[in-house]
Amino acid sequence: PAEEVNEVLEGGGRIDGWGKCLEPGARPAGMVIASSDVFIASDTLAYSTCVEFPPNAGIDGATLLAVQRWERETTGDGDWKLELHQTIPWSVGSRAGGTLRCDCRGCVALARGQDRRTFGGLIG
Repeated sequence: PAEEVNEVLEGGGRIDGWGKCLEPGARPAGMVIASSDVFIASDTLAYSTCVEFPPNAGIDGATLLAVQRWERETTGDGDWKLELHQTIPWSVGSRAGGTLRCDCRGCVALARGQDRRTFGGLIG
């Protein structure tokens, strides 16, 4: 489990398991991505980034910056495993309501609160 997701859960947040996240209407089917890149930090740690355009928002809609953290298995075939997926609103006019953090258990969402400078009061 990712520490970034644990932080939200310890603060009283709720996690939606992968079954819920991948239900029809919730899954990212039809997601368009652009500007992808990869940084290999070490033999066992890498990051990938891209800009996401959710299908229900249109190309000028809820644009998100996505960051993934990958860890390479030290046993078996040495496959890369996704450790954390996180999205944040990327453009000033984004209709995205917050940020998403996902790990092997599912996803937590941090929604914008009344104070539009923070997400759920967790980021100062």
